[in-house]
Formats: sequence, C-alpha cells, structure tokens
Amino acid sequence: MSAQSRSSLNFDLFYAGLGTAVGVAVILIGQGLWHTFTGQADGLSAAALIQPAVQAIPVPAQAVLASQAHTMGLPLVADTKAYWFMARAGGFVAYLLLWFATLWGIMMGSKLTKGALAFGLHEFLPILAMVFAALHAIVLLGDQYIGFSVLNLLVPFSAPYQPLWTGLGTLSLYLSVALIASFYVKSLVSRKVWRMFHYTAYLAFFMALVHGLMAGTDSSLPAVRWMYLLTGASLIFVTFFRILTAQSEQRGARRATVPLSVLQPQLVPVPVTESMDRRQTALARKQEILARRQAA
Repeated sequence: MSAQSRSSLNFDLFYAGLGTAVGVAVILIGQGLWHTFTGQADGLSAAALIQPAVQAIPVPAQAVLASQAHTMGLPLVADTKAYWFMARAGGFVAYLLLWFATLWGIMMGSKLTKGALAFGLHEFLPILAMVFAALHAIVLLGDQYIGFSVLNLLVPFSAPYQPLWTGLGTLSLYLSVALIASFYVKSLVSRKVWRMFHYTAYLAFFMALVHGLMAGTDSSLPAVRWMYLLTGASLIFVTFFRILTAQSEQRGARRATVPLSVLQPQLVPVPVTESMDRRQTALARKQEILARRQAA
C-alpha cells in the first residue's frame, strides 16, 4: 500500500470513528436529558413545562409519541424494544449513506464532482455507511424476541427471521466492504479490472434495497416505501443521464479530433494547359464572330 493510500485510509478511519463517537454521544446525551427532564426539577416536572405544546397534538398522536418515548427511555435490559429500534435506525442511516455514496460515485465523472475533496467524499461515505450497517447488525444480538446469534449475522441466509431477505443484506455488507477495500489496492490491479469490479456497487445497493424493503418491519409504512422508491428511481435516472452525457462528450471529442481540412470542401485545381486551351478557343470564337460582322 502506498504512502498516499495509507494516509487516505487513516483519515477515513479517523472521520468514521469521529462520526460514530458523535452519534453515540448524541444518544447518551439525549437519554440523559430524557431522564433528567422526566424527573422533578425544583418542583416543576418536564410534563408541566411542555403541557401546552402536548395539548396541541391530537390524542392518537400523543399516545403513539408517549409509547415510543417510554420504550426508548427504558434501560437496555433483555426484554426491551430499544435494541430493535436502534437496529432499525442504524439500518435506515446505513441505507441512505450507501445510496448517496453510490449516487456520488456515478456523478464522479461529471464536471460538478471533480477534485480531491469529491474523491475523498466518495471514499468516506461507504465507510460511514458500513459503520452504521455493522451497528444495525450487532445491535440485533441484544434483542431477545427473535434471538439472532453471531453465526446468523455472519453466515448469509441462516437468520431465524426472513432468511432470504436478511441474507441479501449480509451479502450487500460483504460486497460493500470489498468495494471499500478496492480503493486501497487500486494500484495493484489494472484500471479496467478495477472499474469492472466497481460496477458491482449497483448490485450491493439493490441488494440492500431489497433487504430493507422485504425484511424491514417498517416497509408497510407509506413514507418508508416512498423512500425506497425514490432512492432506487433516482439512482436509475442518474445512471442513464450519465450514460447519455458520456456518449455526447465522446461524440464531441471525436469531432474535435477531425482535421479541419476534412470538414471544409476541397477546391479541385484545373490544370494550366487545360485552362489555356479554353482561353484560346474562346478567343478564336470571338475573332470569328467579329470577322463575320465586318464581312456583313
């Protein structure tokens, strides 16, 4: 691995760790604030402080919000649903990051996404997506309702819940990790081989999409279905747009390389002897016409 690749890897790992640490800090601070404000503070509870705002919310929505807040406020004991909630949240974040990373990769060839910063972002986004995907999988070990094991997480199609669709998620994770590793061995393989392997990013993304759509417990919600629909459709649209743009650029490049002399009409020179013969013939004809007029 070259020094530049090692430096890039170090920066990627640093930012991935920083993003994870910030996410964990936000969760811990949020839980701390929840427990603080749900208790008594100088004789005034948080319920009394937010009572006017709560009363403006419809009663069914109040019940749902209260149930979700109570669930996430519980400690992480064996029978809590918090593990399932965190796994779902991690899966959504990982999927959206993978979508954006794939979309960004397609746009890398355009004039809008050139430079070291754009390339670095294209490397960093998949790593961050894999951090949340790993969180999505590991947190399931704490959920006792289904009972995932380490073997279920590592071996595709062996999960006790939706084995086919869960297995596609595992394969998507493995393929995405291989794609990330390909950035750091790019100098060891030919550019053609690297690019051909990089096209499997489409496969990794659509396996993740099918995994989320078929195995996700929230897939029946309209908002979630629209999210999958819009992200998948946007990727297909940008792909076709990039193909058409590349073809247009290639045609323009071919026109630019054609010599100017080929595009301009060529003037065929007339031989000098042929030109003189024509002049002599015309002069003789004029003299003949003039002689006839004088004779008349």
